[in-house]
Amino acid sequence: MKRVAGSLGRGVAGVLVVCAGVALWVRLGPIPAEVVDQSRFISTTIVDRHGVVLYEPLARNGTRGEHLSPGHLPDHVVVATIAAEDRRFYSHPGVDPLAIVRAAIQNARHHAVVEGGSTITQQVAKLLLQPTGRSLAQKLRETVLALRLEHRYSKADILAMYLTLAPYGNRITGITRASRMYFGCEPRQLTMAQAAYLAGLPRRPNSAGAGYATSRQRYVLTAMHAPQSAFAERLQFALRQKRTLAQHWVEHVLGNSTSSPSRVIRTSLDAPLQQDVLDIISAHRERLLRHGAHSVAVAVLDNHSGQWLAWEGSGDYFGSTFGGAVDGVVTPRQPGSALKPFTYALAFEEGATPATVLPDVPSTFATAQSGIVYEPRNYDGRYRGPLRVRAALAGSENVPAVAMLARTGAPALLRVLRGAGFTSLAKNADYYGLGLTLGDAEVRLDQMVRAYATFARGGVTTANRRLFSQRTAFWISDILSDPDAREFVFGSGGSLDFPFRVAVKTGTSQAYRDNWTVGYTRDVTVGVWVGNFDRRELRDSSGITGAAPIFHAVMLSAVKRVRGTIPVGDDGPIVAPPAGVEWLPICGVSGLRPSTHCPLTQNEWLPRDAPVRFCSWHHDGYVDWPPEYRQWVKAELDVRPAPDRPRNSHPTPLRVTNPPDGATYLIDPTLRSEFQTLHLRATADVSWRVDGKRVAGRWPLHPGQHVVEAVDRDGRRDEVRFRVK
Repeated sequence: MKRVAGSLGRGVAGVLVVCAGVALWVRLGPIPAEVVDQSRFISTTIVDRHGVVLYEPLARNGTRGEHLSPGHLPDHVVVATIAAEDRRFYSHPGVDPLAIVRAAIQNARHHAVVEGGSTITQQVAKLLLQPTGRSLAQKLRETVLALRLEHRYSKADILAMYLTLAPYGNRITGITRASRMYFGCEPRQLTMAQAAYLAGLPRRPNSAGAGYATSRQRYVLTAMHAPQSAFAERLQFALRQKRTLAQHWVEHVLGNSTSSPSRVIRTSLDAPLQQDVLDIISAHRERLLRHGAHSVAVAVLDNHSGQWLAWEGSGDYFGSTFGGAVDGVVTPRQPGSALKPFTYALAFEEGATPATVLPDVPSTFATAQSGIVYEPRNYDGRYRGPLRVRAALAGSENVPAVAMLARTGAPALLRVLRGAGFTSLAKNADYYGLGLTLGDAEVRLDQMVRAYATFARGGVTTANRRLFSQRTAFWISDILSDPDAREFVFGSGGSLDFPFRVAVKTGTSQAYRDNWTVGYTRDVTVGVWVGNFDRRELRDSSGITGAAPIFHAVMLSAVKRVRGTIPVGDDGPIVAPPAGVEWLPICGVSGLRPSTHCPLTQNEWLPRDAPVRFCSWHHDGYVDWPPEYRQWVKAELDVRPAPDRPRNSHPTPLRVTNPPDGATYLIDPTLRSEFQTLHLRATADVSWRVDGKRVAGRWPLHPGQHVVEAVDRDGRRDEVRFRVK
């Protein structure tokens, strides 16, 4: 008997040891890191600079969730959740036998499953394991994990896990997103009645808004021992479909973000300004459609921080007919004259001033292709003779800009543009040629805006690298913000005029496919592009008529957002004048310091240390025009040459000076047909024939091989051959 008793004792002891070992393994066993990884339930939240939610994409598990830390558990939410799910939460070790027995009795009494026996910890285990089915083995896994969670984490940690992972319907997980979704507030702001409503949803997440959810709320309030006022509260739901505010911006942020998927990405965007931009585009939609324009891109930059305040890629992200999902802010397009300021900035760096005079006369320029010449034309078909840089840039005249680039060189301008951030300019200078200043290359709107902000920042890029001197930035800004200087082309009282100082430039691309308006104040830089992503031509639309009205409204809104008010009457300079310049009188025609015979004097900012050169054009009773202007003067002004000019006793040989013999002309698609004319010039008064037909001094371009013949009064002849493509 003693042997039997001893054997039984050892057997019982062995069983107890095994049971103890199993219990310790169940309680103390490892939890794989991937099981408790909550990042798969957390979705990235993208917010604006003020915390306004811009986008809430789905997490890896197909829901939207946000982490709630144990230190930020709202009292009402904690009480309501424990009352709804696990009244003995603080007293059980992860599994509650009493709850299981109570649930079994209730279910048997009602002949249906009306109550569950799972603790909050067991529900956390189930949510972490994400089972695909229900089986005894799965139930055991959840039980083991619940016991291990209770051993490793505090009750606050486990409750925070539950409130992060629990489903609340509408693809929402976690109390944080649920409180925003249903009641438009943070969890700490929930009333007792609201907290009770949300606490009842995880049992049946798809019942939100139904009668069950309301009855469940009252059950939870009763279990909470809530006051009568909580029962009487009428819930006001914030459930509504939010319009996508900045989808292009969101995609830009996600494409450039390296943040963890569990983090909130706070961006620089200003949501109210972004909404203003959308409303402005919508208000101009009908007008744009009349011009055949379907897409608008707008970008607003804070000059001081270099951060984006607004970013709209098309005006209608979900517009499927015209490529609304395309982001026009980063899509390269031809900018037209919007690149001209950089040509003049380069010239200023090399010694030119706003008073430098350029020839706005019919001109031809050599190209990199042998035998092909380039003859630029102004948009209105007119030539204005000697034109100071201030007027040439402010009035956006083409011929002077090309003449200036011919002096500085296209390679130098290309280096400047690349230094300003135009990464799309990948070809060499010969490829672009002198047309680079007129915008025959494609650039991005965001890079254009950053480049213009360099002027507003005194010549320093947003990457804090000096590109231009402060003097150059001051001159460019002063010219572009001078309404009097641009009035001779653009008039006054239009979209380029503001009640405060704004530097602004328009641009229109070849064949009128794109139009731009870009400008800045001390605080912000705004860029607007209007066009079609399929490159369809616009109808009677240019930068001044298409993009400028939108630019005007966006600039007013942006300045008001940044300043807090519209600074009416603020006429202070955008860039402070440097110490080395002085406001001095000049001749309004020659740009030189005025003599007593100059008919028009104006003032200009000039270098204080520059040598003084007085005007040598104007004399008593006549003007001694420089050679490059004499043909223009004769054709446009009918002015006789200076009476005392020495004359050659031998007759000048008759020679056709334009077009050059063997030249090739390219028809410019950016100009209307009436402006596609060739100016015929010779060394004497002549009559003209082209291909045997008499013509005037201007001949409309037609493709093909042509012969031009000049005949003077004495019967002398000269002819040249040229081609038009």
